[in-house]
Amino acid sequence: MEEKQKIIVLWKEEGETPLGCIERAKIEGKIPEEERATYAGRLDPMAEGVLLVLFGDTVHKKDEYLKLSKEYEVDVLIGVATDTGDILGIVEEMNAGFLYRDSSSPRPDHEEFSDRDMLNKIQNTLIQCTGEFDELYPMYSSRPVEGEPLFAWARRGENVEIPTHKVEIDSIVLENIETRKLGDMEEEIISRIEKVKGDFRQTKILEVWREKIEENKDTEVVIAQIRVSCESGAYMRVLAEKIARELGFPGLAYRITRTKLGEFVIEK
Repeated sequence: MEEKQKIIVLWKEEGETPLGCIERAKIEGKIPEEERATYAGRLDPMAEGVLLVLFGDTVHKKDEYLKLSKEYEVDVLIGVATDTGDILGIVEEMNAGFLYRDSSSPRPDHEEFSDRDMLNKIQNTLIQCTGEFDELYPMYSSRPVEGEPLFAWARRGENVEIPTHKVEIDSIVLENIETRKLGDMEEEIISRIEKVKGDFRQTKILEVWREKIEENKDTEVVIAQIRVSCESGAYMRVLAEKIARELGFPGLAYRITRTKLGEFVIEK
């Protein structure tokens, strides 16, 4: 088999791990069952999109493919934070005070916004989040520290020094902004978390989401839909949190879709 035939582009579904995606591809006959296979460029369980899989002798060239640039579509939820930076995490904070434009229900610690004010401030924030900078790895990630992935330290509640790495965000384009009530999002959030395969603390996560939404079901949050071009190594969860933090509020990556890896794409 020629080397060019030992690269396959798969679409990883939301809820499955990259290894689960590879196993599915083997069952479907897209990858020979006997071939060793690996992926170049991890996607979190809640992310979907282009997954580049190498098999056969091509697995030895993984480092080359890890350097490829990437493009994403990300829905940034402004007003809620979790310990993972996406919805597959324990809710730690809810605060969407900037949406309370009615003076009868002000949030004293935040200024009030008109729709145009909000748009302009988000646009300016996206510009500030573009460029090259040092970034901490997310605590819930597979980055090894002292022989263990960071998520193992996080699950045990143990402190460890989190390493940094350089990240380059080439561009961020704002596609759309919408507001939604948390109560209207509950069924969607729960069903998406329930799709996740494997042990990711789902029982506790679902319990806390239900509790927090019940307490804040009439609270409105903002979802900013953005398109991101970046170099290898950027975490969209961290970027979403940074965007919200620059605005002065908690936030997370509500949806992540990788649309391109280098020149590899899949038409959906």
